[in-house]
Amino acid sequence: MFGSVKPDRESASPAVVAFPALAAPALSRALLTPGPLPPLSHLGVTLLRHAVGTGLRYALYQLGLPLPEAPPVRIVRLRLYLDDGKLALLLADAPGGAEVVAALSDPGGAGTLPPGARALATAAALHRARLHLFSALPAGRPVDTTGSPAELLARFRDELSRGLPRTSDALLADLLSALARRARRAKGQEIPPALSRSAHRLLTGRTVDLHRFGPPDLFLPSWAATPERAEAARREAPAASPMLPHDPLRGRFREAYRVLLDRLAPLYRAVAATATARGLLDTPEDAFFLPLDLAGDLTQECKPSWLESGVRANRAEYESARKTTAPPERITGPEEGVTVLLAEPRDWELGPVLPLP
Repeated sequence: MFGSVKPDRESASPAVVAFPALAAPALSRALLTPGPLPPLSHLGVTLLRHAVGTGLRYALYQLGLPLPEAPPVRIVRLRLYLDDGKLALLLADAPGGAEVVAALSDPGGAGTLPPGARALATAAALHRARLHLFSALPAGRPVDTTGSPAELLARFRDELSRGLPRTSDALLADLLSALARRARRAKGQEIPPALSRSAHRLLTGRTVDLHRFGPPDLFLPSWAATPERAEAARREAPAASPMLPHDPLRGRFREAYRVLLDRLAPLYRAVAATATARGLLDTPEDAFFLPLDLAGDLTQECKPSWLESGVRANRAEYESARKTTAPPERITGPEEGVTVLLAEPRDWELGPVLPLP
């Protein structure tokens, strides 16, 4: 179930990131992981690729649109981006396909479905009504972290399979919200960035499930494990931007996915602990510097010959990405992505409650 996934690697210096030459289509994370975003671990970014690819196929299927054979994404400096060029080729002949690509890439823009996309508009309206009743993935009962390495990894895969339908529905919700908000802007309405419903609750002092907040990476904890970050967000986020209204569908993927990660993390950490005890890894943290498709090698009895050097190289890439410039949430050409200010760790921590385009 885990296809082979390898991050794109771009060269970087402490001041400059050189991006590959791009045509007019953009790379974008503005819909699903906008704003300040730390680099993800290799496990984290490839797991996110799997979830986004699954969710995108589901969303396009529900809207009656063509499905990609492979996830139309790119990994740049350990962040995941949707690839406009691949999406545009996929949806070029579908009525309304161009507007769907625009909503996936630029949710803060404006545009409407053409008159010939009635079937798409009808499907979108039906799912929008359904998803207003959708609730975020609950944290659920504690997972069982006992058993052999193979049993733990099988439980991890089962938990992932059970969670992906919810994160896929959440991705559809974000897409439908972007389509609706773009259409209202195209009619002349002023539609500013919005908070998610949960972020609005948190920033206005109400109770909210903190499992919904945190980086989209299994390697890093959610705010449920670090509640002081929620308190800091209540103090600092309103100063960074004025309080805005919430959108009931916006931000759902990011939050549902973070809840799923909190279900998966104890199982994967248990796999990492057993691999360390058997001498496959030097520390349990090393397990997070393997891509998802190689996680099964942690159940072996003997250490694979490539493992130590592979982990070392990926750790070095991750540490470099944390210290060097970060690519923007939309990359529309090489001239726009050459030099970008380094995001402060504080900005990364506030990302989950900042306004969404």
